[in-house]
Amino acid sequence: MTPTNTAAITDWGKDPRLIPQEKTNLEMPLALADSFHTPTPEFFVRSNGPTLAVVIDPETWRLRIHGCVNQELSLALVDLQAMAPGTMTAFLECSGNSRSRFAGHGSPVEGTNWGEGAVGNATWTGVPLRDVLNQAGIKPGAIDVVATGGDFDSMQRALPVDVATNGDVMLVWEMNGAPLLPIHGGPVRLIVPGWGAIASTKWVVDLNVINHRFDGYWNADNYVLYDESGAAIGPVTRMPVKSVITTPGENARIPAGSVAIEGFAWSGHGGIDRVEISTDDGAHWEAARIIKEAGPLAWVQFAFTWSASPGDHILQSRAVDREGNVQPTQARWNRKGYQMNAIRSVPVVVT
Repeated sequence: MTPTNTAAITDWGKDPRLIPQEKTNLEMPLALADSFHTPTPEFFVRSNGPTLAVVIDPETWRLRIHGCVNQELSLALVDLQAMAPGTMTAFLECSGNSRSRFAGHGSPVEGTNWGEGAVGNATWTGVPLRDVLNQAGIKPGAIDVVATGGDFDSMQRALPVDVATNGDVMLVWEMNGAPLLPIHGGPVRLIVPGWGAIASTKWVVDLNVINHRFDGYWNADNYVLYDESGAAIGPVTRMPVKSVITTPGENARIPAGSVAIEGFAWSGHGGIDRVEISTDDGAHWEAARIIKEAGPLAWVQFAFTWSASPGDHILQSRAVDREGNVQPTQARWNRKGYQMNAIRSVPVVVT
């Protein structure tokens, strides 16, 4: 099923205001981004397969764990749910989010022409992947854990063993307090906080622990940063520090006086330390207030009160994460348009 009309989108539980991107992707308009926890109907959808969703019966779903382990396992959903589940709030961002903004930053780039809405923040319930791998017992010399999705056999992406076992990576079956919808990878998917969403395999059915670096297509070819000469810079892993103003919107006409500027900021490198606002196209910056946060894996919501005078203005936000990374004026160009995190300009007219 593809989002060719409103019925196709709403049949999967999605808000009809989402923007179809190609056949199997749905983008959240920034105008909908007004809550700390992104409602599931508004959360973006990215699928590398031929359909929006794969329907797998939770009763028959199984997860196979094999390879460099002491004991091969086949776990049902009830087995996972019996393993002391936990909950975390974490952002999830498509590696190509904001790709359309590379148009003004050098040569054209490849891939889905995402705007700003292939990101969201949700509460996820599941078990740490580490607990499952510990139950199987990882053998010495293991290097990568290869996850296979249930959409097609070659949908495989690997995590280094030290990442897979860091305690933050989870196998989840609930999103925002409800069973994970098929369109979001249910009955069970991986969530790898802070990493490009390609690492968070949907409909996960197989975990293969291997003793070498995985060189499959989704690891070594696609979701790799290439420069203009075609040389590989490195794979997409943690997402860089970024922020976006959601209110006011682009080209808004607003009355002079006290104006609320609001938005969100996130980083795959230790969470957000602070956010700054400019109302004069980057000439001057002032500190915004962090009004809501939920730890380093989640985005933060920020607000700033602006005494607006009549005229044309350019609003900008700039985030700094806890490792000291500063959101740049210009993002690193790469052929596939990944990790666009440049400061975004929001023109407004004050009347």
